[in-house]
Order: sequence, then structure tokens, then C-alpha cells
Amino acid sequence: MSSTDKKSQFIPLPATIKEIALMAGVGPATVDRVLNNRTHVRESTRQRVLQAKAALESGNLSKSRRLPWRLKAILPSFAGPSTEYLAHSLQAFGAYGNATIECEFVKKLDPALLARKLIACTTQGIDAVLFQALEHPRVTAAVEVLEDNKIPSLALLSGLSTPKTIGTVGIDNRAAGRTAGYLMGRLTRQKGFVAVVTGGKLYRGHEDREVGFRSAVRDEFRHIGGIITLVGHDEKKGTYEIMKEALNTHSELVGIYNVGAANTSIAKALQDTNVETEIVFIGHHLTQSTKRFLIDGTMDIVLHMNIRNIAEQAVNTVLAHLEGRSVDTKPTHIEVVTRENLVGVELNDGNGNM
Repeated sequence: MSSTDKKSQFIPLPATIKEIALMAGVGPATVDRVLNNRTHVRESTRQRVLQAKAALESGNLSKSRRLPWRLKAILPSFAGPSTEYLAHSLQAFGAYGNATIECEFVKKLDPALLARKLIACTTQGIDAVLFQALEHPRVTAAVEVLEDNKIPSLALLSGLSTPKTIGTVGIDNRAAGRTAGYLMGRLTRQKGFVAVVTGGKLYRGHEDREVGFRSAVRDEFRHIGGIITLVGHDEKKGTYEIMKEALNTHSELVGIYNVGAANTSIAKALQDTNVETEIVFIGHHLTQSTKRFLIDGTMDIVLHMNIRNIAEQAVNTVLAHLEGRSVDTKPTHIEVVTRENLVGVELNDGNGNM
């Protein structure tokens, strides 16, 4: 038998409509509508059908379970290309890990709505939930409802101050903030103020980054006279307006650390006031846009976390918990990216404009 013949033995056969329907928990007619791209199918159902098909044809289904685990990821809407890339990556790794993952986007920075979505999972046949947490009593209470219903949950990127979750998958946000503070102190030698741009108090990760940043600057860099906080709620227009006002008001501003999204808004404000090469700008997530800002000098440093790695760790962590295996949620590595070491760094989007 030739090597070509041997390789052909490993080509998976297409899954049948009946097999997909059984695995996805829907009727054959629904599978037919999805596969033929017809209307009148809920997005969550469409995701489940396509992932069931991928799981069947991947050859990775565990023999110990007839059906894959059914997971749901709840992420903020309009939160930038990195969040959209996270959703795609979670679904991709789910297919390889004996799971289907439905991604649902909810209005960002709305704890009441997030809590309702979490509680709704108790009646949807969901085995586990992954979500970007908001630090709020309603969200904490919803996580407790999930636990009471034997549905484990995992926080993504930003943690929650409750022991009721499996843990948090993401970077060490306090360390990221301290890294930004150290770099800011080394890059700014003249006296002046620096600004921290944050999405607000609901993301614990943002708060941890700001605390880490402030502590690093306070401990080592006395030439920085003070730190002002600008709350842009991760909105493009709001962030641009507060940044533009700060630049016009504080002529002694020497540096900006953006702990969250809306990097394009800050870059635009810097460019519109013609100070893009005079003020040190440090932010998070290497995307097409932040890569461009590094190259043209508008940004100086991007603190990067590989979203695909986070998605893989998140899926593996949840599946390990469900299957009674050991769980490891150690922080993901932080990369310090400048325009001089861009080659080989995987972007957190395809063509985004975060």
C-alpha cells in the first residue's frame, strides 16, 4: 500500500444529518436548514449544529461519552475584535475537545443583563458556562445559582471575587499593570503626570491593572508627579472625548496607560492634537490597529496575551473539571511587544480596529 493510500484511511467521512441531529439535540429538519444556510434558525442553534458536525468529523470524540459536553460562553457585545476572536477560538477548541460551545453576546458593562443570561443557563441543558465577569453582587448571586444547579462556571480574562467559580483564565492583571508602570517610568524621563484610561469599576481585571500600575510608579519613579484616572467605559466616542479634553487641559501629561479597549480612540485624540510622538502610550492587545500604531510611533508598548492560548486553556480547564481531572488555571504569559519585535507575534484579530 502506498503512502498516499495510507493517508487516505484517515480522511473522516462526512457526518450524516441523523448523526448531527442526535449530537446537537435538534431535529433533522433543523440540521438541514443550517447546512443549507436557510433562515428561521436561532444563532445559538446554528452554532450547536455546526459544532456537532465538526466534532463528529474531527475524530476526537471521547468513547466514554456518546454526546459532547454542551458549553455556553457569554461575552460582551461590541467589545472589540479581540473579544470576537475569543468567541471564534473557543468554538474551534471546543470541537477538538469533545464539546460544543454556544457563544452569546450581551450588552457590555450591564451586570443585571449578564446575571439574567447566567441564570437562564439553568434551564437550557448547559453543562458549564464560561463568561467575562463583572464585579457586581447580581453576577455573584447568579454564579451561586449556577452552582446550586450543578453547573460549573469559569471567568474569562477578568475574575470575580467569589470561590464559586472554577477559577479565572487570563493574565495576571496586577502583574500586567506593574509591568506597564515600570515601562512607563523608564520611558518617561521628564517630570509630569500620566493618565490611566479604564472601562470603569465593573471589570476587576481593569481595577487590578490600575492598582498594579499605580504601585509600580509610586514605588520607583518619583519624576512622575501624579496619576489621573479617565473613565471611558470602553466606548470609542466617550474615550475619545475624555482623552481629547485631558490633552487640552493637562499640558504636563507625559504618558497614557490604557487598561482596556478603545485604543483607536486614544490614538486619534493624540493624532488630532499633534502629540502622538511626544506622549508615551501603552495599551493591551496586539491587533491590526495597535500594530499600525506601534509602527507609526503613536503607541510605544502593547502588553499582549495570546487569545487563542487563553481559549484553549479555558476549554481544557472546563472539560477537565467536568471529567474529574485536575484543573490548572495558572496565568497566561504576558508579551511585551514593540515595533521592533512584531514578527511572529499572533494578532488577536483578523482585520480588527480595536
